[in-house]
Amino acid sequence: MNNRSSEVPTELYRDLVGPGGLVEALAREMPPRGHCVELLAPVEGADPAVAACCTRGEARFAVYATNREEREFRLEISTDTGWRWGAFGSTSDLAVVAAILHAWCGGASIDRLRRDWPLLAGDPLDAAPPGRVVSTAWRLTLERSPVIRLGDAELAEALYAQPALRVFFPFPSHGEFGLLSSTADPFHEEVPRVRPAGDSLWDVVTPWSRQAQSCVLGTRLSAREAAALVAANVPAGSGPAIEGGWPTDPSTA
Repeated sequence: MNNRSSEVPTELYRDLVGPGGLVEALAREMPPRGHCVELLAPVEGADPAVAACCTRGEARFAVYATNREEREFRLEISTDTGWRWGAFGSTSDLAVVAAILHAWCGGASIDRLRRDWPLLAGDPLDAAPPGRVVSTAWRLTLERSPVIRLGDAELAEALYAQPALRVFFPFPSHGEFGLLSSTADPFHEEVPRVRPAGDSLWDVVTPWSRQAQSCVLGTRLSAREAAALVAANVPAGSGPAIEGGWPTDPSTA
């Protein structure tokens, strides 16, 4: 993770302001003599003001407060084998985070946690609050989170820097970077995609469809040039991305 969110927005996270940041704030919320309080630590490579974690053998419980638009504590809980995709969650209430952490440190299984706290899900985007799947996907992409598919970092930054593109679902795959109009299968692609041209340069191509073959809009562009070209060719009336799969047309089914 990088330090994009190194400054704590005090209007959202007043409880994190202080030398101990999220670690101390979370410790204050834990029950008296709570399990594992002494094992709370900053996340390696992240700002301790907005990230904290605790380990239990190979398992890991991490909390991030990196959303600068909404108060949100994002949870990532790995399994006892270290598998990252155990449980994910999102809540605005640090006391809820502390309660889940207390149960986890006491030995509660992933299944038990997900049963007792329905806010937990098996995928980070399934755990995103309604209306925030796209913004969560972008934030995880820009933070270089290992729990989401990642594309080229420079290209991701350049695409996000274009306000017209932030409303689409980032979908890097096989070196290419697509911006989709739906967040789940069936996916729908209206916006030009970016594909590698070698030497850290990029081509911009229109999406393939049954009605038209893909065509090249620009070739061997820098990341910033490619992003600007994509933004200039967003079809009128497209976006923002809908949450879930793209509705199918019964006449074409």
